[in-house]
Amino acid sequence: MANEQAKSAPKDDGKVLISGRVRASVRKRMKLFAAEHDVNLQDLLDEALDEYLTKREA
Repeated sequence: MANEQAKSAPKDDGKVLISGRVRASVRKRMKLFAAEHDVNLQDLLDEALDEYLTKREA
């Protein structure tokens, strides 16, 4: 996943605030995954969205 992110989003890209809602069950899974893999939720969400968009050539 990190290699794909490096291709599509430079590390020096500025961060911006977005707003949205997810199901409580998704948030719980995100928090568990983040804790188990020692990653913060912001980075997890950024990487997940980037991978999703890259796979769809967006």
